[in-house]
Amino acid sequence: MANPATAARYMAAIERVRLRAIRAIELGSTPRRDDHLAVLDAQLAAVEATLIETAVGARDGALARRLELGPDELDFLWTAVAMTADPRLWPHLQRLGGGDTARGASVGLHALLAQLEGERALGLGLAIGPASPLVRHHLLVAADALPLAARRFVAAPRVAAYLAGDPTPDAEVLAVGGVIAPPADRFVDAAGDALIAQLTALLAGAPPPVLVLDGSPGVGRRTAVAIAAAATGRPTIGVDLARLPLGVDALDAALAALGREVVLTGAVAVIAGADQLDREGDRTLARILAKHLDALPGPAALVTLERGLEVAIARPLVRVSVPTPPVATRRALWDRALGDAPVTPDERDRLAMRYKLGPGGVGAAITTARRLGASDAPRLPDVVAGIRNNIAERMGGLAQRVEVKQAWDELVLGADTLDQVRALAARVQHGHTVLEKWRLGQKLHRGSGVAALFSGPPGTGKTMVAGLIARQLELELYQVDLSKVVSKWVGETEKQLAQIFDAADAGHALLLFDEADALFAKRTEVKAAVDRYANLEVNYLLQRVEAFGGITILTTNLDQSIDPALMRRLAGHVRFWPPELDERVALWKSMLNPDLPVADDLDVDELATRYPEMTGANIRNAAIAGAFLAAAEGVPVAQQHLLRAARIEYVSMGRQLGGQSR
Repeated sequence: MANPATAARYMAAIERVRLRAIRAIELGSTPRRDDHLAVLDAQLAAVEATLIETAVGARDGALARRLELGPDELDFLWTAVAMTADPRLWPHLQRLGGGDTARGASVGLHALLAQLEGERALGLGLAIGPASPLVRHHLLVAADALPLAARRFVAAPRVAAYLAGDPTPDAEVLAVGGVIAPPADRFVDAAGDALIAQLTALLAGAPPPVLVLDGSPGVGRRTAVAIAAAATGRPTIGVDLARLPLGVDALDAALAALGREVVLTGAVAVIAGADQLDREGDRTLARILAKHLDALPGPAALVTLERGLEVAIARPLVRVSVPTPPVATRRALWDRALGDAPVTPDERDRLAMRYKLGPGGVGAAITTARRLGASDAPRLPDVVAGIRNNIAERMGGLAQRVEVKQAWDELVLGADTLDQVRALAARVQHGHTVLEKWRLGQKLHRGSGVAALFSGPPGTGKTMVAGLIARQLELELYQVDLSKVVSKWVGETEKQLAQIFDAADAGHALLLFDEADALFAKRTEVKAAVDRYANLEVNYLLQRVEAFGGITILTTNLDQSIDPALMRRLAGHVRFWPPELDERVALWKSMLNPDLPVADDLDVDELATRYPEMTGANIRNAAIAGAFLAAAEGVPVAQQHLLRAARIEYVSMGRQLGGQSR
């Protein structure tokens, strides 16, 4: 609700325009009624007195100072606002200017209403043009291309609402962002306080800079800017360009609305999602962003995932990296967010160690957890579910969550292979003890993550084992969708992969790259531009895999195609061999669960012997197909059903019966 002085000033300024219109009509009337003019003059004098009384701290005065507007320019703005907001004005304006007045306010019309003559009218005609701050910052929008004195201007509806005291931001801003309120509590460590102090000094600098803050999602980049802006007496308002439909018009409109809001309120603008603007190798959208950044009258901040984001602007630009908080700081953040929620100290320790989240990520997880648990005091399962829900959103459809249904006792592997798999899981499970408590992490060049290659023929259990490891480690398993990640546009594949790795790192997810040879192929001699860019993609992947703090599993049928540099970075290379006879017997037996009705003649030894080239996946397919054959006949599963189904599966494998060899 607007305060009384603001409301009174708004009504008085609108009424002044209406009275001026009536007076202009009376002055042009024949005969002229002097007594009526005297009444109008008295009413105008009363309105002017109200405007003088409410001038201290007035919104229009603050706006005039920010934009360095002269009195006549501000007066013209009020005429345009009145024409936007006051329906009582239109009958009078139509008598003055006919139907053309519906197109907006012109300098000529305003000069008639305000009785501007000579130099003042000429000066206003020169001032209200494309270079005018009112036009440049989209407070006034030109409705035609007539000469300046006759050109019509329309006031943006948000300008009228702001002058009336409405604090609600522009609808176009709210659609993709809004006000960023600084939290009641500041950061919880010395590094956070130092960051705030640095940003506060930068925002108060002259000329006002554009800050580029890079870092992982949820580390508190926007929060830090809001706290620093509040320290300088400014609000903060932001937009996320990733929420816009990709296109010139949508981007231009959103940034124009943001710029208008900044001009009206003196806020610091925060823009996220600039990484997405040149996703098709076209810099048009990036140039539109640069144009709006250069036009902003105050400081602004870009928050980005991409370090070294190219921003071609004329203004001063300062880059600041915001790191993920260390474990101790994350523990304090969880304590602050959880309060008295029934999450034990040990559980809070696990949250801090496992999830690399900053203030924003922790806050988003708690908000989601409260909704999922329908309680203001969420329990650990709700908190974990909240984190995973937010991680899935960050993946943006580039990786799909895989539901793990199998158990370890269903896995049939050779003893050596199983030992390798369990050693890999142990490396992740006890990573905190070895790398942090025993301080061996200092020996690592980059990240503390684990990358492993699973190689072997299709159907030998590679994906199943990845799922079992994820379950044992209480991780979400995300399988990267290569069809969405790999792009023909230069640099786009790397951006998609960065999004995946950043989301997985924050959410402690296990990443599965199936058919990894498509991405991690050997680098080749550069003979054409396409070779160079392909090599750059592999280089980037190698760096991210090494720096990744989680676990990455790559599966391939062609391990000889994998780049040797990746092989050196692997924590393990597990080879999955086709099953031996005793393993095939075990696999057939594993399909015969207690709920499956079977005939007395079932002989899994015969099945395992007759079809020696079947892998676990083939045996599963044949067993399920045999069950359907039996169900169709309404009888228990018999040997003949499984033999028929196995024969069909064998043929689909491209094998021939009789004389086949292993």
